[in-house]
Amino acid sequence: MDLSNEFWIDELQKIGKVGIFSFDMRSHTVTASEKGYELFGISGRKMEGTKDWLEVIHPSQRQELSSYFMEAIKTGKDFDKEFKIVEENNETERWVELKGKVFYDDQGMPEKLSGTIHDVSEIKKSEEKYKKLYIEFQEKESLLVSLINSIPDLIFYKDINSRYLGCNKAYENYSGMKEEDIVGHSDFDIFDEEEASFYREMDAKMIEKEEKVSYEQWIKYPDSREALLDTIKTPYYDSEGNILGIIGICRDITERIKKEELQRKMEEETIRLDKLKENDRIKTEFFANISHELRTPINVIFSALQMQEILFKEDKNENASIDKFKYIKMMKQNCYRLLRLINNLIDITKFDNGYFSINERNQDIIQLVEDVVLSVADYIEKKGISVTFDTDAEEKVIAVDTEKMERIILNLLSNAVKFTPSGGKIDVYIEDNDSDVCIRIKDTGIGIPQEKLNMIFERFVQVDKSLTRNHEGSGIGLSIVKSLVEQHGGNISVKSEEGKGTEFIIHIPCKLAVWEASTKNTGNTQISDDFIEKINIEFSDIYN
Repeated sequence: MDLSNEFWIDELQKIGKVGIFSFDMRSHTVTASEKGYELFGISGRKMEGTKDWLEVIHPSQRQELSSYFMEAIKTGKDFDKEFKIVEENNETERWVELKGKVFYDDQGMPEKLSGTIHDVSEIKKSEEKYKKLYIEFQEKESLLVSLINSIPDLIFYKDINSRYLGCNKAYENYSGMKEEDIVGHSDFDIFDEEEASFYREMDAKMIEKEEKVSYEQWIKYPDSREALLDTIKTPYYDSEGNILGIIGICRDITERIKKEELQRKMEEETIRLDKLKENDRIKTEFFANISHELRTPINVIFSALQMQEILFKEDKNENASIDKFKYIKMMKQNCYRLLRLINNLIDITKFDNGYFSINERNQDIIQLVEDVVLSVADYIEKKGISVTFDTDAEEKVIAVDTEKMERIILNLLSNAVKFTPSGGKIDVYIEDNDSDVCIRIKDTGIGIPQEKLNMIFERFVQVDKSLTRNHEGSGIGLSIVKSLVEQHGGNISVKSEEGKGTEFIIHIPCKLAVWEASTKNTGNTQISDDFIEKINIEFSDIYN
């Protein structure tokens, strides 16, 4: 092949998509091979002058190219420049690359710019495509990194030799190190020997079996916070199925375990409470049954005593009757005491099982309380204790259960008598507060210690626990009084000071029973036998 032959030169230029050009700086003309003209985007004519030369260059680069070649001429350096040209026919953009050098004459003046022109449009398109793909890759990589770092689970990955290749922020917090300080290191460089050995053992197990392994482990953070992690380690592979390394994900399950433990304890506690309720129900039923069983024979004994009392009254021997009545009175008083205890036990079972109810009627509460006080005044005064009743209102009709209210007042008066020595006094005072009625029962008795005040309304609690206490009692009377007051929608409280006395304060709301006419005492002060028995029962704990 004769390379000096223009035919072969032109053919080789076509094959390589390379043209030859030369710019005569004296005549300002450009000559080029046929392929050169084609690549410049012109054909059939020569480019004359700098203006024609610049017109083939894209307008956005003309100034840049002019400055570039002026610098090449000035310095004499070889030139290598890519630029866009405008097609003569359709003005489409195409990229070409000029390579060459500046030639000088014998006087050192620049004479020619000669070189090659190469179409690099496809290369530029590929570069733009890969540049776009690279930018998209960077964006997706950044998104993936942000996503992984936002996950609260601990995420890490290692190579086949258990050396770290990367991790997320959560794992950084656990290790106490930044990712760049973790990468390239093993667990032995980060954790203590025992912990690192365990991790290495799990890694080896996963690689050996080529399947994921999972385990739970308590770990400690640098701030000493402890957590239970559920860890899964799984292998990742290359395109040929060879294991490249390990991916690990650790989830904090501390709260879940705590909730499960709490749930388990709650279930156990529920079972325990159910058993306690069942035991309490059995106990309550026992009290109810035994109370009813006790009341029957006591009523029989009491009836027999009443009959015996009648017979003794008919006995003409006065001396014998006096002794006999003395013992009958003792037996009757103890029967009353037993009845009081049994009635209280029955009421307790009713309260506990929700069977206790009150029958409210519109009643003059002031007249009701006054009648109760007057009915026991003689008994109290025989104990050497004075009793007074006073009120700031003449009448106040509210909805109350008459029987239950009588029981409340009798119980509190009996309690005051128990602990007030001879020479003392008991004051009963009623205040009308519009929204409620306040009943105060105050004595000058021995008082209650401050540490016992919060306990006196509890069941089976007795303030005086000494073996020689002056008065008997089961410790459930005040508990029942509190329940009866609350059944009326009211409340009861106590004030006391040792050696100075005690004051019980009851508040009963002022409400009226619907469709219920008010009941008012007409002034008949005669006390019924039924009420006398109530007094005897409530005062039965007080011995002469």
